[in-house]
Amino acid sequence: MFSTSSRAMCVKNLGPKAVALLCLPLIAGCGKNESGNSSSSSNQKHAENEPVLSLRWIGMKRLSAEPSAAGFMRVWRLPESERLKAQTLDKLALAPWHILDTNSSPAVTNFAALVKQNHGAALLRPLLDDLVQNECYVEVRGAQPGASQLALAIRMDPARAGAWQSNLAGVFSSFSGARTVAPPGGTNAGWQIQFTSAGAPPTARQAQLTRAGEWTVLGVGTGQNAAFSGLLGRVQGGQPATAVANDWLQTVFDLRRLAQTLDWGWDLPEEWPKAVLNFTGDSTNTLMTGQLIFAKPLQFEIEKWNIPTNLIREPLHGFTAAQGLQRWISSVPFWKGLNVSSAPNQIFTWSQSPSPFLGYAASPMADAKNVMAKLGPKIMDSMNPTLAANRSGKWEHATNFDGIVWRAPVITPFVDSITLPEGRFLCVGLAPLGLTNGLPPAGTIKDLVTHTNVIYFDREVTGPRIEAWMFLSQLSRIIFRRGQMTSDACATAWLRSAGLLLGASRTTITKSNATTLYINRASTIGLTGLELHLLGDWLESPQFPRGLHSTIVKLPAFPARGTAIAPVKGPH
Repeated sequence: MFSTSSRAMCVKNLGPKAVALLCLPLIAGCGKNESGNSSSSSNQKHAENEPVLSLRWIGMKRLSAEPSAAGFMRVWRLPESERLKAQTLDKLALAPWHILDTNSSPAVTNFAALVKQNHGAALLRPLLDDLVQNECYVEVRGAQPGASQLALAIRMDPARAGAWQSNLAGVFSSFSGARTVAPPGGTNAGWQIQFTSAGAPPTARQAQLTRAGEWTVLGVGTGQNAAFSGLLGRVQGGQPATAVANDWLQTVFDLRRLAQTLDWGWDLPEEWPKAVLNFTGDSTNTLMTGQLIFAKPLQFEIEKWNIPTNLIREPLHGFTAAQGLQRWISSVPFWKGLNVSSAPNQIFTWSQSPSPFLGYAASPMADAKNVMAKLGPKIMDSMNPTLAANRSGKWEHATNFDGIVWRAPVITPFVDSITLPEGRFLCVGLAPLGLTNGLPPAGTIKDLVTHTNVIYFDREVTGPRIEAWMFLSQLSRIIFRRGQMTSDACATAWLRSAGLLLGASRTTITKSNATTLYINRASTIGLTGLELHLLGDWLESPQFPRGLHSTIVKLPAFPARGTAIAPVKGPH
């Protein structure tokens, strides 16, 4: 099913949220630094002088002419891709005025019309198209929450530069307390505008724009904007960033510090790593090489894989293996509450065709049976009240094995302890284990065990996984009383059309030293089926760019059982 090619495979991630998901099982493995406070303090001061985000993008004008981007461009040029892109940019243009702040699906879905009705959004909207099409460089700095400094350099012709100068002046002038001040020196065409940003409390900020050669440089921030002055100096010196020959996109970011600087309200652990990602292609796939760089050594050693080969059978749509999870799982409050001796360190997940509900996971655990005895009641106590309120069945003890089963609509999830020739495993699934006549995926397993230093390994056929996740995500919204992603939503239509063009995805993460993980992926457009669904869920958020559709659009609770239903009144 999966290719067993030994060539290096590369990863692409289109945003920090996906990197966050990728890092989550790994960060808790970071131990305390035993070298003393002076080194830690020195490292912290050094980190605070670095940007929390730097990004260089070559622009769609150049990318569309790159032979290496042929596979990516086939998806980008779909009519459904164009509609989703247009809707997303319309939403971004409306975001500064909080026009989309709602807890339900907006009654009006013609976002282009909303943009035309708002003067500031109408000025901003064409500039977002320029960011997609043209080469640009972005840098964010800031050591304190709410004290962010942003700088942007974009390369474009004089006509578009003139539009940026006039349109952005109108945008910033529309904010509270805005007043224009003379730019320092007066030698460059441009402006400075001081304004007050919304928030609690409101913050005094300054926007400044200037033209340097082919580049327009914008800065927004509090106080003296070091990001703007530094980027402008590099532009005047010839180049805002060091370019790698064939890369489409280069980015370095510290997600924890970025979230603090932009005051997102995220509570990420101190051990969260810095990410370095580089994107390119090979005409068929989108490729990326990346690093996750930790400030402290990762406190786990790579161990031999213990694969439940007696459970995993072809035909498969996906297979994942991960290890180094024990410290993280042990720190999760739910697991702590079990009071068991240990936590699993490895996990394997797989999905079989043809049903989208043939999805399973298993973790080797020597005391799986004892863990199951405590885990089952814990799951029932924590989940059954919510399931009862949503009228979505309940978890109960199984009658034919020592685990528990959820009598849910359509699916029958289970948790069980299983004894195999490889040892004892804790196993979960969305449907009863139904072994097919197929053999174990020998090529995929060989690919896993022959790679050295691997802690994360994933292979999937993304097109079929898109379809499977469509069923699973909609069903989960029904069960947990969330609004459906409608069939005519731009993201839904895009997932269906793009899925027909998506081939295999191959991801490997290796640990070659104590503080660095190396990520490699090759896939058609850089994301897996699950990541694409999360992307679509985010793009369809009623509060975009905040939140997800599935977390924001909530359905009314069912009336309490026994409550009389009001009669429907007929016409008089």
